[in-house]
Amino acid sequence: MAGNNGFMTVVAGSNGLAIKVAGSDGFMAGLPALLDSGDFMTNVTSSTTEEVDVKYYLSLVEKILDQAMDIADDIANGGWAKGNQGQTKSLTLPSIGTSVPLSPTINELYDQIKALQTNSAQQTMESLSVKLSSFSWDAKAVLTLLALSVYYLENCRRAQIQASDNLLCLMATLRGETPAGMTNAFVALNDLIKETLEFTKRIVEFVSYSKDSGEFSAPINISANFYYVIVIVLGCSVLFGRMISKSNEYPDLSSFSDMVNKICQSFNNQVEDFKQMEEEHLYQKIEEVSNSCDDIVELLTELFCTKNGSSAVYQGSKRTMVKVEELKNKSVMLLISDLNLSNDDLATLSSIYNASTFKNYEIIWVPVPEAYNETMQKQFLDMRSRMQWYTCTSMVSMAAAKFIQEKWQFRQQTKVVLLNQKGKVVNMDAMTMIRLWGWKAFPFTEKKDYELWNTQGINWLELVVNKTICPYIEQCFERKELLVLYDSAEDSKTVHEIEEYLEKINGYSVSHIAIRISKRREQFLTRLENCISLKMQANPDIYDSLTQELLELYTSYKKHGGFAIIARGSRVVINARLTDFAMVLSQHPTWIKRVTHTQAFEAVFQEHYNQVIVKQRCHHFYIPNMVGNVPKRIKCTVCSRDMKTAVTFECCHGAH
Repeated sequence: MAGNNGFMTVVAGSNGLAIKVAGSDGFMAGLPALLDSGDFMTNVTSSTTEEVDVKYYLSLVEKILDQAMDIADDIANGGWAKGNQGQTKSLTLPSIGTSVPLSPTINELYDQIKALQTNSAQQTMESLSVKLSSFSWDAKAVLTLLALSVYYLENCRRAQIQASDNLLCLMATLRGETPAGMTNAFVALNDLIKETLEFTKRIVEFVSYSKDSGEFSAPINISANFYYVIVIVLGCSVLFGRMISKSNEYPDLSSFSDMVNKICQSFNNQVEDFKQMEEEHLYQKIEEVSNSCDDIVELLTELFCTKNGSSAVYQGSKRTMVKVEELKNKSVMLLISDLNLSNDDLATLSSIYNASTFKNYEIIWVPVPEAYNETMQKQFLDMRSRMQWYTCTSMVSMAAAKFIQEKWQFRQQTKVVLLNQKGKVVNMDAMTMIRLWGWKAFPFTEKKDYELWNTQGINWLELVVNKTICPYIEQCFERKELLVLYDSAEDSKTVHEIEEYLEKINGYSVSHIAIRISKRREQFLTRLENCISLKMQANPDIYDSLTQELLELYTSYKKHGGFAIIARGSRVVINARLTDFAMVLSQHPTWIKRVTHTQAFEAVFQEHYNQVIVKQRCHHFYIPNMVGNVPKRIKCTVCSRDMKTAVTFECCHGAH
């Protein structure tokens, strides 16, 4: 564990994690007593008087250390042998802004770091206690790290210049100063300082994060962790001083690195535990408000406002933040999605939002991505800029996302949850209605859905295949064109055969319009699934003729490899499996001549189809697994037995 150079290890101490050191060197030898006593922590907890822009100085540390580590890596990777004539990347410093340079303090800390080779731990800490007494704990740690970064960069530059000098390199070799030990030591120290920097950044980030936690305060001793940063920085300084001394001593840093790893991991574990407890706490609050609120503003504030209590949402048309109270006495459509909203959905919602009769209703976009990072943040802002309505000020919290997923069954597929003025759910999935019916579905309640499905003369083909699937389909319906619609995600051979047969049929003067769905396959399947879902909500009778037509089409596609439809205008004549359709078409020489002015193509096709295609005796169909819409038991109308059920998980992209 401890080696000949006074390495540190972690043990349980009065202040949590303590550092024990073996060896005789000044600073390292005096460290254990200092840590166990906690004197330094007592001496430097006086009230702060100097304001420091900690994040600015931390960014400055990062810039300097990046430069220093590039040099150290170059030396470690062969610069000692060949050098690069002192060439380094240009250093772009962060803008100072309102930060006041702390040159006297940095110089004093720099001097303390240089003197660590001779001073004792107690002496060094007492001196730091005085010099840093007027700063907050985060400033103490960051300024100490900044002093180390300056010391490290300056001496790395000197080492680089020496390494680039062939004569000095030869002299070092003649004296027995081989580069192998230096290489290993530089690599290890670089890794250690990188970890220390990341550790400091995580603590600073957590300080900012925990300030916004309101009544749920963090049980983590932040001061102790910043104190550990200072101790680690000083330990790194001692070890680096040995590496650049003329003693030809390149220490093994493994024990010291193990200690640092344990301290960092302990902090990470505490942060994760805190965030998990906080998430559960916030989730319970959202659930309580959802159950008890009688005002839409109360629920929206709990769900979507920022952690620091800012009651604001972003208004798209005004391009500004507004108070969430603007939504009081409104019915609100929560547009819940990931960051990949389709253009079709945006266009449909925009037409509804801009309707003159869309009064006392508002839309809020609620983004629930699967990951949170800088790329996602940019994508969020880009998508938000395309919307006229309200959006959350940022991507929702983990607690809100969990509530939306568990209580409103969000599964990364765009949905609209409709809330009334009291914050109660009126429709948990209004998006399916909006996609199928558009403005006709207003006010998007389940009662309205029932009314629409019980309207006389509903045509399922017009609902499933609209202009988003085929831009000119409405004109085809109006002119009562002969339509052949087909598709397969897997059977390209059969699709090719069908297209060849349709080409041959043209030679018999049979005018038709062939439409393959492939380019809009995903939208087609979504609309078909939405149709089935809403129809079964409005009428759970599985053997209703309209439901059966939809299920037959869905089953052909999902179970039998593809579908084909023949329709005159929007009146469906044939709704078949792709392979059955291809077989009847392949036999066209035997029946095509019966097509006359009095007997249309679709009638002749249907007659031959009924003769050669033997349908299954019992029913067999697929149902989209829309939560709450799948019957628990279905009896076959032919044999009266309960039908078997199965669950299949499929990617939305299908086989390809």
